[in-house]
Amino acid sequence: MIPLLWAVSMSLRTDANMFRADQLIPHPITFEHYRNLFTILPDFWRYIANTLLIATVGTAGTLLSSSLAGYAMARFRFPGQRLLLLVILLTLMVPPQVTLIPQYVIFRNLGWIDTPLPIIVPMLFGSALPTFFFRQFFLTLPRELEDAAAIDGAGRWRTYFSVMAPLAGPAFLAMGLLSFVQLWNSFFVNSIYLQDQDQWVLTQALQSLIGRYNSQYGEIMAGVTLVSLPVIIGYILLQRWVVRGIAFSGMAN
Repeated sequence: MIPLLWAVSMSLRTDANMFRADQLIPHPITFEHYRNLFTILPDFWRYIANTLLIATVGTAGTLLSSSLAGYAMARFRFPGQRLLLLVILLTLMVPPQVTLIPQYVIFRNLGWIDTPLPIIVPMLFGSALPTFFFRQFFLTLPRELEDAAAIDGAGRWRTYFSVMAPLAGPAFLAMGLLSFVQLWNSFFVNSIYLQDQDQWVLTQALQSLIGRYNSQYGEIMAGVTLVSLPVIIGYILLQRWVVRGIAFSGMAN
């Protein structure tokens, strides 16, 4: 919590006291940096909307596609299942920088540069960690629930959406929050694909305040505080379900 408290403290300090080590509680307190932030970045609300679009749609796509893949890995039996799971997990060992150039070439040829599509579309087809996470959680649910649904005439899709998905609520909340935070705080990938300033996200906008000779530290810390608030509030509200989802996903083998 100390870095976060220090960021909040710096956002409320005057420029003269910005780097004083004895002022965790600023004196005097000023909100000038927050007012200046919206003056320096007049499109701040646009950056919030861009970030919210990517984080929300990307998280929803990840939860849907990865949960379906995880459910299939947990319940279906087919040749090469364990090998496929191993290959999926091995992709976690590949640094994203390795695949960055071929992905960029593909998205450039599709005409998707300077749009959120290169960031959102891959999230619609699942990823390794969320898939494994959901697989582990679904393995903890008894098969008798699916048998009962089958007796009532429910097919695979109806069983998943009406029975299994509601029971996996803690897993959805846990992975949803983790995915949302990752997309909300993402900078590297966004800076590659979103070069038009109208398409910037919050992290890119805050980065633009850092200059070689003159960095507006008060405004940067004000922006960091505003960007961090949604994530902190979300974690506080969902903390119990996040811990439960992570705990249950680690019980299966």
